[in-house]
Amino acid sequence: MQGREIGLIGLGKMGKNIAIQMHNKRYDVLVWNRSKDPVHELEKMGIRSAESIESMVGMLKPARTIWVMLPSGDVTVEFITKLLGMMQKGDTVIDGSNSFYKESDMLYEKAKEKGINYLDAGCSGGPSGALNGMSIMVGGDKEVFDRYEELFRDLSVKNGYLHTGNAGSGHFVKMAHNAIEYGMMQAIGEGLELIEAGPYKDTDLVKVCKLWNNGSVIRGYLMELAERALSKDRHLSSISPYVQDNGEGRYAVHTAIDYDVPLDIITTSLYTRFESRSEKKFQRRMLAALRHEFGGHDVKTEESK
Repeated sequence: MQGREIGLIGLGKMGKNIAIQMHNKRYDVLVWNRSKDPVHELEKMGIRSAESIESMVGMLKPARTIWVMLPSGDVTVEFITKLLGMMQKGDTVIDGSNSFYKESDMLYEKAKEKGINYLDAGCSGGPSGALNGMSIMVGGDKEVFDRYEELFRDLSVKNGYLHTGNAGSGHFVKMAHNAIEYGMMQAIGEGLELIEAGPYKDTDLVKVCKLWNNGSVIRGYLMELAERALSKDRHLSSISPYVQDNGEGRYAVHTAIDYDVPLDIITTSLYTRFESRSEKKFQRRMLAALRHEFGGHDVKTEESK
């Protein structure tokens, strides 16, 4: 890369902290974001900003490096396609989104036609990792990865980055990573609910999570987060049971169908998220209605619940 100069587009929860970590590691960071509040925050730290992505391209010296940290899907495709129309041969785009790997393949081919390098970098670790060191899965041409290995090393924890293969593989591996995360989160929720609903009402779930994080086979970061959440709200009574998804689980299920891979637990965890967002609960109403129709079983009305 050109000295240690790098452009960064997208200052969300991850992007802003990546910019700060780059700055702390003495990279000359130039940022742009649609909303200006995070831009002003970073400017106070001495980080430069651009008024537009056009001006960012103009302000960076060739060969340019621009890291894009936007939401997956259409937004990332739109912005990178726009960037490719402005950048020059020898420049490099690093796509830090969680985009579907086929979109990454497509963007790589578009970039290659123009002589522009493209790396897809799946980033794990959340906002804390973005600030203190992530786990990064990088797809793309090996010689381009080698050129940027120091950057990935600087932004990762020890042993926290890997060249996963050709273009698209970084986001493919990150897709599988997030699918596993769906299943692990579902299992933690189910296991803790079993204890919560069980006969031993004096069992402290916070202490259980802390215990499991010391020597048990299910210790790990998600269990630490479970302990943290329960420490704030013992019964999670302030949280609505509405669980969103950002698309990676869907990508994984679609891909599993393409390759005839059974994804039972991950698919169930994805469908559980869908069910959490259904206000009508029509399927359950239908089940109750059918039991009543074929067997005369009682149904509960909304008034009698």
